[in-house]
Amino acid sequence: MEFDIIDLSEEELDMLSTIQLKLLRTAQQTKNEMTVKLNEELVTFYNLCKTNNVYLASIYTDKKAALEEEYDREVAILKEQLIFNMSLSEPTNDGETGSSGSDDSAYLVDYELSYLERYIAVRDYYLTIEDADQRMALYAADETAKSYLGSYYNSLYNYLSTYTA
Repeated sequence: MEFDIIDLSEEELDMLSTIQLKLLRTAQQTKNEMTVKLNEELVTFYNLCKTNNVYLASIYTDKKAALEEEYDREVAILKEQLIFNMSLSEPTNDGETGSSGSDDSAYLVDYELSYLERYIAVRDYYLTIEDADQRMALYAADETAKSYLGSYYNSLYNYLSTYTA
């Protein structure tokens, strides 16, 4: 994927954390969708103007300028949000990621995911721990999982307690 929402060199791109890269990809996909939508609206309006024989009037150029101005404003907002969110996820000097304050979970905490996707992410992480006693002790002490999974926490606890490799 080509990233043009913000200027990053290849070296800077390689230095991004997983969370930062996910934020960048999501923002770039949103921008790409906005670009496609803008182009579709311009083509539709162009065809409408030609159909009604008003293409030579300034209506098309005025509408095009207004649509492009709105697009530029939305992209600027998206870019600003991306830079802010990426700055929240910068690695700190101790190697941790400061994405959610004191969140020190080993799995990705992304509140944009559905509860089922969160459940799967947390489950998959804990299933990588082979020792069942250690897995259950870590899971029971995981305060992030309790708030992150909500009502799914107990279901995952029951599943992990019965799981044997």
